[in-house]
Amino acid sequence: MEGVLSEETSDLKKEIQQLSAENERLTKFIEIGEAIFVERNIDQLLPLIMSKISKALNADRSTLFLVDWDSMELWTKFAEGLESDRIIIQLKMGLVGVSVFTRQLINVTNAYQDPRFNSNIDQITGFRTESVISAPFFDKGNEVMGALMLLNKKTGFFTKEDEEKTLETASRLTEMGCVTDLDKDKVKPLVYDLRQSTECERGSLFLIDREKGELFSLVADGLEGHEIHLCLNLGIAGLVAITGKEINIQDAYADSRFDKSKDERTGYRTRCILCVPIKDQSGEIIGVIETINKKGGIFTDSDKDLLKALSTFVAISTENAILFHEQHRQFKRILEVLAASIDAKDPLTAGHSQNVTKYAVGIARELGFGETEIDVLTVAALLHDYGKLGIADNILKKPGKLTPEEFEHIKEHVVNTRNILNKMHLMRKYRDVPLIASCHHERLNGSGYTDGLKAHETPFMAKIIAVADVFEALTSKRYYHEALSPEKAFDILKQDVGTKFDENIVISLERYWYKKL
Repeated sequence: MEGVLSEETSDLKKEIQQLSAENERLTKFIEIGEAIFVERNIDQLLPLIMSKISKALNADRSTLFLVDWDSMELWTKFAEGLESDRIIIQLKMGLVGVSVFTRQLINVTNAYQDPRFNSNIDQITGFRTESVISAPFFDKGNEVMGALMLLNKKTGFFTKEDEEKTLETASRLTEMGCVTDLDKDKVKPLVYDLRQSTECERGSLFLIDREKGELFSLVADGLEGHEIHLCLNLGIAGLVAITGKEINIQDAYADSRFDKSKDERTGYRTRCILCVPIKDQSGEIIGVIETINKKGGIFTDSDKDLLKALSTFVAISTENAILFHEQHRQFKRILEVLAASIDAKDPLTAGHSQNVTKYAVGIARELGFGETEIDVLTVAALLHDYGKLGIADNILKKPGKLTPEEFEHIKEHVVNTRNILNKMHLMRKYRDVPLIASCHHERLNGSGYTDGLKAHETPFMAKIIAVADVFEALTSKRYYHEALSPEKAFDILKQDVGTKFDENIVISLERYWYKKL
């Protein structure tokens, strides 16, 4: 009876331990999700994700790579433990390499529109690849030996029937034996017959050289005299990005897929690796998470399951952060175009809005502004003269002194600016931009226009733009004066300190100006 109770107690303890471990994993999962969901700055999000994952998996370091399918690169802005080393991994092994790694047939109608395509061979041979079909073949142990590749179907694209013929030939190659037994004279007729039956321009058979980490062409029918070599040395992160499958390696140096070059360069010793893909909502791979060296052991299936689950959180947060970054960058580009449209009215003042913005930001940094405030100031400065679109060209470009009536017309540009910007649906943090932008001609003593605001009534950012605007105008050629030297411009500004311009702002501009020289 005691033995039965002891066994039941032992089982109960094991069950409690399992539940406790599961609860701990769930707690980590929730904590990481809460931490990364609130961060929208991509530069801060990446190191946050990596530090949280390293802690959750008890790993030495973690790296989050993002995929750039246009340049076919994996890259990271920040690599934990390698702060000064931005890592970039090239993924240009071509469609046949993708076919080998994914162990699947690939059928592409327009090669140059596919980010996985490597155009290097075309550049060497002068050939223009259009449509591509590639299928892997295997040895008797089900290891990939290589792949068949057909190029440029004469009717424009490879059909389902062509796919079946290619897979049939790949199957026959598999039946022929292991890689060392493949005879070029035996396989060449197969490739030739396949090319003829599918009516395409070229057909090739590639074999894997695992020691060199490359694919090489055993047969290149239609490309006689050329031997093609494709590098496959992508590292583990590259393989995960291409195949979309997680990899858990217990002994990195015993795995032929591991790229030792990074260790050799840094002096670090990689023992074990856990790497999983990050996929967006449509299933496209947007990056990979790689964790290295489990402290005190190897990465377990539980670690893999936790990292796969976390990858969903990471995907959502990263995608949102990237989207936010892209939207913000697009917003800024639109503002720059709007600013350029103002300057385009007059070649003599081209670049004025951008220069005023540069000076205003320089002043703000000298005054210790934060990035959020600088962002708002940038938008207001870029658009401070937008209302000039409604001012007659003959007045804007008049070389002599303006008449009182003409000056009153010029003054209307600040009202125009405010009215136009108020009609724009700006984000909440930019809600004061219309007011700031339209107050850059107000002066401390109330002598400015249009509202005659005094010191405490004018937004401080507008006072910054006012100083930057006057300095830019003084140091640039205008219809009514030649460009002054910076020294002379600062003398003029200083004469009006306390009456028109804020002293701290003028001093900060001068400090910024001479720092940048």
